[in-house]
Amino acid sequence: MEGELGSGARIAIALIVIGVIISVIFVILGFTRGTTNSGITTVQNSMDSMSLAQFDDYDQKILSGTQVTSAIKLFDGRPVAMVVRTRALRPATPANAAATIGHNYGAILANATSNNLTGDQLLYTTTAMTKAVATNAFYTANLNTTNGIIYNMVTIQTTRSGTNAFIRPTAKFIAELIQDNTGTIVGICFTQQ
Repeated sequence: MEGELGSGARIAIALIVIGVIISVIFVILGFTRGTTNSGITTVQNSMDSMSLAQFDDYDQKILSGTQVTSAIKLFDGRPVAMVVRTRALRPATPANAAATIGHNYGAILANATSNNLTGDQLLYTTTAMTKAVATNAFYTANLNTTNGIIYNMVTIQTTRSGTNAFIRPTAKFIAELIQDNTGTIVGICFTQQ
């Protein structure tokens, strides 16, 4: 009888040990899952901050023409509109000084009109941008996403002296952000000073 009692006790102890091991495993898995979720959230927040940080250099900053040209190349193929307003595009009368006509490179803004000239002079101009009244620090416009985002990367005219799209390397431009109606940054507007 003592042998039977000893084997029963051993089975009970083994079951308790197995139960404790399973409980410890579940606690560790729960802790790991919580830590993983916290880590994923932290990484996502860091990535969001980094994606917004790429626009810090273009938020209410004075840039040279060379920096503007570099920015156009930097955002090549990304869903970011790059509107360049040179002095040659400014209206002759002060009454129209608020006109927002510019060459739209990169992602095309909604309501942009295409001026099809010849070959590499495919130019886009837009009157779709409006200056934000509350902050006066950025423009609002939406990207043209009717059939997916459309891009204009014909930038050769920015290097041709004598055209209204020419970006003089030493010229000074003020960079302002373009946001859509949800507050998402969708582009940058460069206005020659």
